[in-house]
Amino acid sequence: MSLKGEKRLEASEFNNKTHKTLTRLGLNLWQVHWIPDSSFTIRGRAVPEKHVIEIYDIDEEAAWDTFLHEVIEIKLRSALRPYRILVNKLIECIQEIADAEKDLFIDSLTEVYLDG
Repeated sequence: MSLKGEKRLEASEFNNKTHKTLTRLGLNLWQVHWIPDSSFTIRGRAVPEKHVIEIYDIDEEAAWDTFLHEVIEIKLRSALRPYRILVNKLIECIQEIADAEKDLFIDSLTEVYLDG
């Protein structure tokens, strides 16, 4: 078998392995794109909008490590979601308070200028 054929077989086995892992973890909507390319400055990334994990490692073992890293990040992201929601709601509330205070201050300045 040629080196190119071996790489295709290796990629196919890798894709099967990652697909099974994603299914077992309840990430059925996600896909893995193994795009071996040494020119990338990152090893891989998750693209949540597309439900895609892109892996750029050339070596299969390194690609598997990167895959696991990205899967853990995806699972942690969903576990941490309630905290992000809470923090965003707090920011929203503080912004409303700050806006109300700002409006009161502006109104008081208007009164000062009108009286003067």
